[in-house]
Amino acid sequence: MGCPDCERIDLLPAASGTLYLAPVLAHTRAALRQRMVDEQLPCAEPTSGILALPVAGTGGLGEMLVRLEQALSSSEQAGCRATFVPEGENFGLGHLQDTHLLSTLIARHNARDLAAILANDALDFHFQPIVLASDPSEVFAYEALVRASTPAGDPIPPPELFKTARNAELLFHLDRSARINAIRRATERRIGSRLFINFNPTAIYDPAFCLETTVREINSRPADRMGPSGFVFEVIESDQVTDIEHLSRIVERYRRAGFQVALDDLGAGYASLNMLSQLRPDYVKIDRELVSGISGDIYQQKILDKIVELARDLDIQVVAEGIETVDEWRWLKDRVDYCQGYLFARPAAEPPLPQHPEPA
Repeated sequence: MGCPDCERIDLLPAASGTLYLAPVLAHTRAALRQRMVDEQLPCAEPTSGILALPVAGTGGLGEMLVRLEQALSSSEQAGCRATFVPEGENFGLGHLQDTHLLSTLIARHNARDLAAILANDALDFHFQPIVLASDPSEVFAYEALVRASTPAGDPIPPPELFKTARNAELLFHLDRSARINAIRRATERRIGSRLFINFNPTAIYDPAFCLETTVREINSRPADRMGPSGFVFEVIESDQVTDIEHLSRIVERYRRAGFQVALDDLGAGYASLNMLSQLRPDYVKIDRELVSGISGDIYQQKILDKIVELARDLDIQVVAEGIETVDEWRWLKDRVDYCQGYLFARPAAEPPLPQHPEPA
């Protein structure tokens, strides 16, 4: 079971045609009309409140979107619906599925590098070990961390990559591609331990359909590789999740497939603490902000002790991430189950072996 539309990446058409704009506010309509006059761009109003901008030639739509981005404020762009109708077609009901905010079409034009990465399946990954707290030389798992570069070879910072995807309504495509390629790169690099894979719940609409490609990818792995129980799907941006029922359905789908689940950034806000008791994940990851300098901060220590106590009561294992100093590890090693951070190893394309902070 799958959804063919989930695998389609909608690129902006290069043909000639007409860009129809439907500003919500009269102010935006007036501003658009005036911009068209100032820019000496032809603009018709085929019906009240709808503006029609002719687009000519290859690249014409992109050029038009660049000019509109320059002419309108971000709020004006977000307050205007837009759709493109190729030359020779009349606007009909079928075009409704290709209607977006003007800001989204502009973001799609600006996301050409991301679209090329997704179309060419060009995401790569670095891996960082998660180690036993009591013995950091022992690898418990690896976390897959997405990496991407422009077609010209320039690296794209992951936060920028996901921001671009969100603005262009390509977050689902990026999240799906990241899950699948994390599994493939781990298989190629023969990672035999558990693998933590990030996912964004806001990018998953219907777990029964949206997660099926991930399940199939894992089940298609060679028999000598770790099975479903060796995969831990980690909820990222958990402090921003508002629909816990939806997240619960996602977690249940993963568990039915035999996977485990982790909740990240615990301690970053009340929302993640609230989810702890409702979702009962297999692992929680303590937020870096709480870990940093914990050896010398009594308030951080008290908060972490309470989180660990709650996790123990719920039979949840605890990972402290972002550890960078020996003092942080020394304070944490007898309290948490696992550790992760630059102190032990930095992420790398070839899964690195951790360094013990106190070599014999």
